[in-house]
Amino acid sequence: MRIHSPAKLNWTLEILGRRADGFHEIRSWLVAIGLYDSLSFAAQNATSTLTISGPMAEGIPSDRRNLILKADALWRKAGGVAPFAAWGLEKYIPAAGGLGGGSGNAAAALLLLQKHSTTQPTQSLEQLALSLGSDVPFFLQQQSAILMGGQGEQVLATAEAPELFIVLAIPFISVPTPGVFRNLDAPDFDRNAENNSEVDLSFPAEPGVNGLLSAAIIAAPKLALFESDLSKVARFHLSGSGGTFFCIAEDPQSAANIAAEVDHLCQHSCVVPLLRGPVIAEILPEK
Repeated sequence: MRIHSPAKLNWTLEILGRRADGFHEIRSWLVAIGLYDSLSFAAQNATSTLTISGPMAEGIPSDRRNLILKADALWRKAGGVAPFAAWGLEKYIPAAGGLGGGSGNAAAALLLLQKHSTTQPTQSLEQLALSLGSDVPFFLQQQSAILMGGQGEQVLATAEAPELFIVLAIPFISVPTPGVFRNLDAPDFDRNAENNSEVDLSFPAEPGVNGLLSAAIIAAPKLALFESDLSKVARFHLSGSGGTFFCIAEDPQSAANIAAEVDHLCQHSCVVPLLRGPVIAEILPEK
């Protein structure tokens, strides 16, 4: 069986403060977009393995460092029983670009393991997903626009994404996420003050400011020049900790025109739609 796992964008990303546990409290609208990796499951006897192909496969580990095999091991450790898997990943989402490709792959692996299980794990998929990364639970949601809180595990609101098109501008500038968060000058998080504040739970018509942008530019100074060049064409926004930037357009032709103007600035650019409905839509039989 096979799953197409989409990329995500941080439509908004607020950093509310540094928590006592060292993590940052966030509030972020995540949206799914029509750029997909494809993950297949074939049963085998010995142990689970991973093979990676596709145009964005270079440099991605196929050993236990990969979130697919981490998800496989975690699911079984939690009591899940299924045949061992020969995982096959066709990679189209650039890695380390703020698009959540690896997180989507992990969620897809959990869903495929559930489909093949003879015994369910003692923990929920949502619990297992959070153990793998703060973005992973998003990919298990039934709406493609979700306001996430906490460390990224709390669903604060859901919405149907608008019918818009997205231009992705990808520079392939390495942006180390741990370094981005180390560069954050965030105050201590005050939960009492947050609980007493009004939160707008409606989906914003326009993408908002990314609270990680300044820290990402410190971690990867080349992003500043890239953002400046993009801003001369259209209003672009950073997704996640970077380095992918995106802008919105109301129709495919407008999006194509913007993409053509920024293509020479990027290592890769493309036009994709915002998705609607479940983030990961369906499990497909292998051909």
